[in-house]
Amino acid sequence: MRRQSLNEAHAPHPLLLDLPVFEPDATLWPRIVAARAAAGAPKRQRVSWLIGAAAAAAVFATLLAVMPHAPTESPLAESQRESQSLEREWHALSPATAQPAGLTRLHVIDANLQSAYDRGAEADELGPLWKQRNDALRGLILAARADAVTRI
Repeated sequence: MRRQSLNEAHAPHPLLLDLPVFEPDATLWPRIVAARAAAGAPKRQRVSWLIGAAAAAAVFATLLAVMPHAPTESPLAESQRESQSLEREWHALSPATAQPAGLTRLHVIDANLQSAYDRGAEADELGPLWKQRNDALRGLILAARADAVTRI
C-alpha cells in the first residue's frame, strides 16, 4: 500500500474540484443562528411548562397535607340529627291521640336533656340522654305502626 503525503491527504476529491466556488451571502450565518434558536424555543417552552406544572403540583400537595381536614361530626351531633329524623318519622305516622305512656317518657327525657344543657353538661352525660330519647322515639314509632296495622 502506498503512503500518502500530507498534501495529498488534505487535497480535495477530484469531483469537488468541478463545483463552482462562490462567496456566501453575508446574512447567511445570522439566519442559520436564528433558525436554530427558533427550533429550540418550543423545547424550552415545553421544559418551562413542565417545571411550572411540577411546581404547582408540589404546592397543591403541600396544601393538602397542611390544611386542616373537615372535622368529622361528633357522636353527640349524630345523635341529635338521628333524633330529629326519628321525630319527623314519628309525627308522620302517629295520629293526634298518641300513647300517653310513651309521650310521658319522652317528656321526662327532654326535661333531663334541657336541664343538662342548662348546667353545661359534657358529652359524656348528654350522649346517654340522647340515646334514651332516640330509643323512646323508636318505641313510639313501633307503637304507631302497630296501631296502624291493628286498625286495618
